[in-house]
Amino acid sequence: MGNINSCWATHSQPPVSVTSSVCTTEATTAVHKFVVKNYSLLDGMGADKYVTSSKFRVGGYDWWIDLCPDGNSRAPGYVAAFLHLLGEAPPAGVTAKFTLSLLKQDGKVHRDSSPLIITRTFETKGSGWGNLMIIKKSKLRGDCFTIRCDLTVIETPIVQEMLPN
Repeated sequence: MGNINSCWATHSQPPVSVTSSVCTTEATTAVHKFVVKNYSLLDGMGADKYVTSSKFRVGGYDWWIDLCPDGNSRAPGYVAAFLHLLGEAPPAGVTAKFTLSLLKQDGKVHRDSSPLIITRTFETKGSGWGNLMIIKKSKLRGDCFTIRCDLTVIETPIVQEMLPN
């Protein structure tokens, strides 16, 4: 009986072609703080009514925050906050990862608030996403708080062929 492996030993393998590519994604991160003073004067303005922060720029785009002191009609009894894209979006939209947090006067996140990490694509001017239930109105104490927006704008990934070594 012959050696079954002998045919493999006498023939060399053809060289294997190896190619590579790399995907790189860049991002810009910033924080905007929207301080709300005299909240009690805003309380009672009605569901879906809002006050707007000043605009701020992150990742080459302008943004603003809407605060609904009496919440959204879909979540009555809560304070709501939304992030909006101010300018035009490119055809693929603007992808952003963000958190809207409610901070007490001491700068710490309110223990009864519900910050969410949200990743969304803003496709049109003025489009917005946010937190319908950032905090239950009955849990707010004091007349001053801050909505903190941690915003990361994610650029379109770039894929490039890598040259062989």
